[in-house]
Amino acid sequence: METFSFDKFFDSLVEGISPPIKIEEYDTAVGGSDTAIESILQFPEAPKFRPLFEGARKEVGDLCLKIDVVLDKLRMDFVAYENKHKESFEELQEGVEDLTENFDRLDSRVASVSETAAEIGDQLKFMMYFNETSGYVGEEPSLFFDDDRVAEAAAVAQKLRAIAEDSISGVHGVPAHTALNGNGGLEVAAKNLQAYCNELENRLLGKFDAASQKGDLWTMRNCAIILNQFNKGGSVMQRYIASRPMFMDLEVMSKDAHAILGTEEGIAQVDDLMNSLASVYKEIAACVESLFKSYLEDYAEFELTSLNQLHKAKVQTLLLSWKLKYQKTLELKSCPLADISQSRRNSILHPFSPVSPQRRNSAMHSYAPISVSVVEEFVEWNEEAVTRCKLLTLKEPPGILATNMKAIFTCLLDQVSQYVTEGLERAIEALKEAAALRERFMFNSNTNRKVVSAMAVAAEAASSAGESSFRAFMAAIQSATTNMTMLQRFFNASVSQSLLAQEGAHAACCDAIASAIADAENAALRGLQGSLDTVLAEVERLLAAEQKATDYKLLDESLTPEPTTACSRGMDCINR
Repeated sequence: METFSFDKFFDSLVEGISPPIKIEEYDTAVGGSDTAIESILQFPEAPKFRPLFEGARKEVGDLCLKIDVVLDKLRMDFVAYENKHKESFEELQEGVEDLTENFDRLDSRVASVSETAAEIGDQLKFMMYFNETSGYVGEEPSLFFDDDRVAEAAAVAQKLRAIAEDSISGVHGVPAHTALNGNGGLEVAAKNLQAYCNELENRLLGKFDAASQKGDLWTMRNCAIILNQFNKGGSVMQRYIASRPMFMDLEVMSKDAHAILGTEEGIAQVDDLMNSLASVYKEIAACVESLFKSYLEDYAEFELTSLNQLHKAKVQTLLLSWKLKYQKTLELKSCPLADISQSRRNSILHPFSPVSPQRRNSAMHSYAPISVSVVEEFVEWNEEAVTRCKLLTLKEPPGILATNMKAIFTCLLDQVSQYVTEGLERAIEALKEAAALRERFMFNSNTNRKVVSAMAVAAEAASSAGESSFRAFMAAIQSATTNMTMLQRFFNASVSQSLLAQEGAHAACCDAIASAIADAENAALRGLQGSLDTVLAEVERLLAAEQKATDYKLLDESLTPEPTTACSRGMDCINR
């Protein structure tokens, strides 16, 4: 590539315009006067150089811009190449690491194969040694496969294994290296004996489980005696404990109680439960003593360990439950209950409520007549709350229990009072609706007889509605009376004694009960007035419909000794 020369570049620009300068004339002028020099250096073509120089300047500027663009492109290409090279290097490094890991695994595999090959070689050497021995018997003795001689086989196998281990470790005065050199298959024999002992132990454990399910105590005892030679009977003890649900299941105690008493409704008498459980546990203790007579202390340790694990699991379950309840309580405490939506409130309280929110709301706000069973359910919920309150405040001062009991009973009283009052109000509304319907079909003496006969069916329907509403209201009064009586009995039996520890608590609850009863009585009085109006209106309707003109007598005429048909029907209506 040719090197750039400014002189050549300048000559190419101006040689076509500027006259040539002769060196001889220049040298003469230099030696002469200044005037001569000026005459020589004058360029009459100088104005022509200006546009050339401007064009050259522009061309040089464009060239610089192009050079900058090329440099930027080269820089970007270099950065991209460098990043690509870096990624390739990282991939190569990862590949090298993978190869290193593969080589390590291969090395481990080769070492394992070598070890296995060495063991196989030892076994082959052992087999060759015994094949060359004249006294070797190739057949396995019947002792090791005869089921009737299992106990003898277990004892012999344990002794042989102990001798082999002692020989390997040099316990009997023989150095370990001498024993190994003298008999290279001793380790293999010890491993085979251990495998046979494990297989025999598993077979006996299976036989023990089958006998346990059948209740065959004799077979269980025989298996336990043989298994006691393995690890001092630890495996059979663990297997027996694991087969007892009372050591493994958290709920088995209550299930056992129900099974013993033969009822699912609860425990009738504590003495019966204690006697029944004592007999069951006595049988279990007798079975344990007969099975593990020589290792009762070891069995007690296994049993204690299982009970500790069971107790730990139960405690963890209770702590987790209390933790969830505490978190829900803090969540409720952080936000007022009035500001929480109904769906959110139900989702928070659902895991801790004995009854669903939908059922509670339907019981409180349904348009069904007052029910005694609903209030009984309210009382049952409150009784459960009272029991939990007493249990949680056993170590607290009596005043705290009285405060909590007052709050719990006040909640029940408000619920029952609201339920009874709303039920009576609904019955009163039914009476009012029946009265309004009756007023629509009430006719006076001036009403046309055709109109009266045409509307007789509607009047009968209105009369039936009035009678139904009257009966419903009387049933509501009876249910309300029963419910308030039930509430008073519950207060006297379960709550009143606990309130005496706090001054004024008992009197406040009594006043609240009296106020609730007064509210129910006021509602009942209003309803009775409407019921009386309904009965009188029905009697008047019957008299107007059934009274005949011939039934009317003048004052001077004799009275009829028997009541008229209209009077009889009116009396029947009142008596109903």
